[in-house]
Amino acid sequence: MTATVLFSLASLFFLLGTRALCRGLDWEAVFFPGRERAQLARVASVFQELEETFEAGLIPASERWEELRGLPAPWAGLASESLKQLRLAGGALLPTLKRLRGLAVAHQAAWSEGKARSAQAVAQSFACAVLAPVFGLVLYQLLPGVAEHRWLWIAAVLVALGLAGAGSLWLHAMAEAARWGGLMARQRPWMLAAQCGGERFLALLRAGSPPDLAWTSMLGALGTDFPDLAAAWGHSVYTLPQSSATREWERRGGALNAKSALIQAGQSIRKAIQVSLMEGRPCAERVEAVLEALRQELRACTERELALLGTRALKPLFLCVAPALLGLLAFGMALAWSTV
Repeated sequence: MTATVLFSLASLFFLLGTRALCRGLDWEAVFFPGRERAQLARVASVFQELEETFEAGLIPASERWEELRGLPAPWAGLASESLKQLRLAGGALLPTLKRLRGLAVAHQAAWSEGKARSAQAVAQSFACAVLAPVFGLVLYQLLPGVAEHRWLWIAAVLVALGLAGAGSLWLHAMAEAARWGGLMARQRPWMLAAQCGGERFLALLRAGSPPDLAWTSMLGALGTDFPDLAAAWGHSVYTLPQSSATREWERRGGALNAKSALIQAGQSIRKAIQVSLMEGRPCAERVEAVLEALRQELRACTERELALLGTRALKPLFLCVAPALLGLLAFGMALAWSTV
């Protein structure tokens, strides 16, 4: 009866832990850790080949343009369409190609740096997952009388494993979130989408579109793959967005974090467009400055989250892993005392 209760508690701890933590954990990054880096390397390579072809005075083959459409989002839907729009309008492609390649290279460097700085927390999360069974095996061999209650001890180890496993997932989710500036898993593609959306807007401006129409067209393309970000930015230049992300940002008073920086970038671009329409001046330089400021703010948010990761990692260790191990030790000593 006691073993059944302990096993039920283990299952409950594990299910509650995974349910609470899966929202912040990117399972694709866990099982395929090198996919993001390989995709960014491929994107940078494609843009570099196109850039070098144009600088050599040649015209890229049609296969190169088809390769652009095969890139993952947001490169396929926003970046490739920006180049296509410039080609149809007869605009200069090299500035946009250089900016897109620089974006891919910078994001790849930031991803590698974040992964290296969060490697210790990730290693701790894997160590937490194996501590409970290893500690249980050691106590099984050392404490007298534990072997006489084998099934009861196995159930206790499962309870400790469920609690330590929840702490391991919690710590791993914290490490993943720190690498992305504190963004949730479903919001992490916003980093590239926002900047590629800005490049699409600049390409439409260079192709001759008015700023307000360019904004509407860009938001329509952005909303295809990233509707939440498009809603947070607002589809109209003259109407304030009413999305949940925007309301949350306003409720917090515009506090600096990665999510608010992305929302604020959209608001800054909208204000630049409004000023441009009122004054009759171009807004391309202002939008470029907003995109550059966004990159710096995202980098600052990531740096801050990575700096605080070592301190925040103590929370799952003290709330999940330590109680699991100490509880297992106390239960083993109680079994050994009962047999004396």
